Formats: sequence, C-alpha cells, structure tokens
Amino acid sequence: MPRDTSPYILGDYWLDQRRDGRAPGIWQIATARGRSVVYRSTRKRSLTEAKAVIEAYVAELRALNTRQTPAEAGVGAILVTYWKEKGRKAVNNDQTSRSLRTFLAFLLQDAVGIQAVVTDLTPALFERFREWRMGPHSFNLEWFGETFDYKSEQGVKGATVQRNINDVRAAVHHAEANMRITIAPRIPDLDARYQSPLRERVLSIDEMARIAWYASHNADLFRFVALQFATAVRPQAALKFDPRTQFDVRTGLIDLQPGEAAQTKKRNAIIPAIRPFRHVLRNWARDGASGAASRKTAWRIMRRALGLSDDVFPKTIRHTIATILYADDTVPEREIVELLGHEGKLARTTRIYAKYDPNRMRNLTRALTILWVTVHREAKAFSADHLLTTTGQGGQNVVAGKSKGTKVSSLSEAGGRDRD
Repeated sequence: MPRDTSPYILGDYWLDQRRDGRAPGIWQIATARGRSVVYRSTRKRSLTEAKAVIEAYVAELRALNTRQTPAEAGVGAILVTYWKEKGRKAVNNDQTSRSLRTFLAFLLQDAVGIQAVVTDLTPALFERFREWRMGPHSFNLEWFGETFDYKSEQGVKGATVQRNINDVRAAVHHAEANMRITIAPRIPDLDARYQSPLRERVLSIDEMARIAWYASHNADLFRFVALQFATAVRPQAALKFDPRTQFDVRTGLIDLQPGEAAQTKKRNAIIPAIRPFRHVLRNWARDGASGAASRKTAWRIMRRALGLSDDVFPKTIRHTIATILYADDTVPEREIVELLGHEGKLARTTRIYAKYDPNRMRNLTRALTILWVTVHREAKAFSADHLLTTTGQGGQNVVAGKSKGTKVSSLSEAGGRDRD
C-alpha cells in the first residue's frame, strides 16, 4: 500500500498491511529509508488499535530524539522511555513497572487522556490520580507485550500512591536530565493527611517462630524468610538473592547486594553468615536460586493461616530484627548501622578512609545467632502441638491442633537436607 493511499499518515510514517501472506490483515508502520521502505509490525488487525500504536511509536521517537517543550512532550512516551533506559534495571523494577503502567491507565480514564503532555502534570491532576487510586478502580492495559487486568475493590493506601508519584517524577526528571524536555515541572508529594503512618509493627518471638514453622513446609518460602531472620536484608534484595554468587563458603561472608543491580543509597551489607544459617545457604546453592518475582499471595495465605494481623509484611521482619538489636546493649550501634545499610555517624568522606571490616561484627553475629536459636526452639515447641493442613475449598492452608506429631528437627534442614 503506497503512502498516498494509506488510511493513516503521521509525519514520515504511515500504516500499511503485510503483503507476503504470513500475517494477513496485520497493520504495519512504514517509513521511507532512502529508496527503500522499512516496516515495523503493530501486531494489530484493527485500524483503530493500529493508529494508537503508530501514534505511541512516533511520540516515543520524538521523546528520544527531539528536545521538546513541556507543552509538546507526551507523558506516555516519557514513561515508556524511562522504563526502557532506567526503570527496568532498578532493584525494585517490579514496583517501578506497576507505577508507570498504573499511571498510564489512569491517564486513559482521565479527562486529559493518553495524549497528555508534561504541562498537564499539575497538582490538580495528581489529586485526581490520588482519588482514583485510593478508591475502587480497575483497568486493562497492554504493557510491553503483556496484558494487565487489574482491579482494586477498596483502593490502595497512601504509601502506594506516593511510590507511584515518586516513579512518575523520576521519569520526568530523567527526560530533563537527558535534555529531552526543556524543564521539568515540580511534582508535589502526596498531602500529609493521606500519607500512611510509619509502620510500628514489631513481631514477638512467638510470631517469628510461627512464621519460621509455617515457612519450613516450603523450601522456597523458608529460604526467603530465613535470609531475613539471619541478615535483616531488605525484602526486594532477598527476592533476588543467589547464594551461588553472593555467599563465599571460604570466608563465610554474605554479600546482600544483588549482582545485576547497581548500588544505590540504600546500601546492602556484606556480613558474616551465622553458623546455623550456613547449612541453609549450602543447600540453597546446591539446589539453585529461586526465580520467584513476588510472594504476596503466599504471604497473605500465611497471615490468615497463622492468625497474624494485616500489618505484618516481609519488611516487618527487618524492622523487628533492628528493634531487637538496638535493645541489646552488647551490640555496638555501628554494627547495626552496617547491617541495615544505613549511613550512620561517619561522614561520607570519612567512610572512604575508614574501611569497613565485616569480620569485626562479632557482637552482631552473636546476637543474630542467639535470636535464630531462640526462634528455632519456639518453632519446635509450636510444631509439637500443630500441623499444617489444607481446606477443601480453594486449597487454603490452615493450622490445626494435634495431640501427637513430629517436631521440627532443624530449621536449617527445612530448606533441604544436606548431602555433604
């Protein structure tokens, strides 16, 4: 189909259909390159959908190759470009992807529409986004070849909305930093009255023991939980942990920084592995690292089965470990700061010269070992009177009492028996 007879022309690009018979009815994006014509499939048979694809494609090219004013730069193209260049490489790329596609879905339903430009990113628009996000909402959106069908009956919390805003702001600033827009607007944080309060929830030893016992029935879940108990690692870093590359058997050190991720302000520590946990690490390395991207469903099921409150999240373990260590007068504050990956009292310049030695964290290692042993003992006691069963409807796990049963022989063996 020549350009002149195309049903849709957009600048140097137009819609054409494949003529080789391999994908009849599929629209293509065509453009001239010298004496030749270059084609790019839209993967759409509907002309309306193909128009949307070519518009997004041309907008993305303009966002990449042209410095635009805020009144010209399309928001959708900025978000897509940011995801390709930076967002997908982040440690928390799952969260970044959710934020970007959710904001695009909101624009599709908002008055400004998908043609929104940077000047549309006003406080009023973000207030509409907050109302939409914190109330019942749903969307169906295609994002990089995958269709997301999302529905929230009650809306999300303020902390989630703030994370979404942070990711949108980062995308706009990325465009400005790369000279693609002349200036980035000021995108305000969520109003304080909508922000979620700081999480104060701390687990008791009994609750930690129940979590350890429940997780011990599934090697994958147990390793995720055990890594947090032994190191207070951030949950996102725990999900990406690979003992084959991050645990040195010779030195006994754990490097909690995911290998493929760049180090950010939220540092992940290098710490000694406590001895009871080394057994888990050896088995884990032998069996291979988990590729699971999320444990939200498993965590919710576990909470219901154990009767834990809804404010117990994977990060609650990190908060709990930090609280217990701070209450232990024998553990120096600097060791706790290093474990958590915080800046501490040393100035940034001083840290260049005052080198960190993980082998000197003996007090911290001792305290973590005592905590592990204590949780292990309570988990064994809990297992003596309880067993894990499944209900007939939906296969949901439940905890039932028992008069006799097998105790947990070793939490270290829950991740798989050692064959050495």
